[in-house]
Amino acid sequence: MRTILSILTILFLSSCLFAAKEPPADANAIAVTVYNANFGVVKEQRPIVFDKGLNTIRFTDVASSIDATSVSFQCLSAPGKIAILEQNYEYDLVGTSSLLNRYLDKSVSVSVKGSGADKGNLVNGTLLAARDNNLIIKNDSGMIEIISEGSIDNISLKQLPGDLVTKPTLVWLAQSETKGQERCQVTYTTSDISWKADYSAILNDAENAFDISGWVTIDNKSGAAYKDAKIKLIAGDVRRIEEPQVIREMMKYRAAGMAAEAAPFEEKPFMEYHIYTLGRPSTINNNQTKQIEFITPVQNVPAKKIYLYERDKNDKKVQIKFEFENKKETGLGMALPKGKVRVFKKDTDGSLEFVGEDLIDHTPKDEELSLYIGDAFDIAVEYKAVDQKIDRRTRWDKHSIELRNRKDSAVTVFVDEKFPSWVNWKIEESTHPYVKKNATTARFTVEIAANATATLEYSATQKW
Repeated sequence: MRTILSILTILFLSSCLFAAKEPPADANAIAVTVYNANFGVVKEQRPIVFDKGLNTIRFTDVASSIDATSVSFQCLSAPGKIAILEQNYEYDLVGTSSLLNRYLDKSVSVSVKGSGADKGNLVNGTLLAARDNNLIIKNDSGMIEIISEGSIDNISLKQLPGDLVTKPTLVWLAQSETKGQERCQVTYTTSDISWKADYSAILNDAENAFDISGWVTIDNKSGAAYKDAKIKLIAGDVRRIEEPQVIREMMKYRAAGMAAEAAPFEEKPFMEYHIYTLGRPSTINNNQTKQIEFITPVQNVPAKKIYLYERDKNDKKVQIKFEFENKKETGLGMALPKGKVRVFKKDTDGSLEFVGEDLIDHTPKDEELSLYIGDAFDIAVEYKAVDQKIDRRTRWDKHSIELRNRKDSAVTVFVDEKFPSWVNWKIEESTHPYVKKNATTARFTVEIAANATATLEYSATQKW
């Protein structure tokens, strides 16, 4: 008997524990997945009261930028017991123009402003037209009055037309086999919500390492607010077509990840993309830009500074670039969504100064990144075409590139010379060493002493 009582006690406590985890029956639960292509997927759970049989249900507070064809309805508490027979999306909102258009040939009262001692007057009659910033009214005495917009003090209407709504609304004709309150989930896609990543990289004094942090910026202009929402961000190039059924099907198979308490976002692979889940609820208001940290600052990420001259991009400037690796050993090693990287460095007074920025693409872990942040001020360059011979299927060129280093320290400049992909090329002579970087690029290494000049000369033959 004691054993049976112990088992019953355990079962009772367990049921209480599970019940405590359930959200209140009248609570709304919202989850928003935002894609970096200016659209999102909204999943919202609400309690809805049904009568048995046919029901007209008004589901309000949806995004005004909703794609109504993407709406998916599920009754979670009574699966299969409720069916949506028809859906209408009501988006003709209450406004002066929409109201007046519905009051044509109906009675209105217009207060007209006075001037000086004239206190104005009230015009009662039938509204004939509302256009060109004027109201045309046939008053109760049969006279036609044209009242300009500037002279109108007030317009009184008897009632709000039934086909106007104060907020975007989904109206369903639902067939229910049950009666009472049921918990339902509505899923839909909406445009005008997007996110992007921004990174800050602070250079150390030696310019050989960064402190890197990352933020996501969510911009919501969808026409709805999402209160205490579970937020997910998806990075990747998701293909979209006119019919959003593809996105709806993806939602059915999405895993619901829990974010680690130690980090604002948990990142994980999701199909061929990457998903970032915020570890706490957050509210995204309409017409709001929200920023959330998603990379806790990583200290001393090794970086290599290089000077690069690419004549095909700019024949008068030497680029400044920083290269680093997205590896766990450097403190990174996570999928980095595309975004802008702003680079700063401390001045001698301790203040951070902006020194350049670049865009990175979606970058998986263990890949190398390169940031082009600006052009070198103190390294001048001058290119000359020295000689040239062209035959029917052969071309020979001789080039001269003079590099003048006006800095107080020696520098190494890499010179990348490009060739068309459809030719066979060969460097015939060169004053400096080079490597064949790839099928179209020869990279020369030019070392220049402080406040000195070095001239790279080379000749190349191209055949096709």
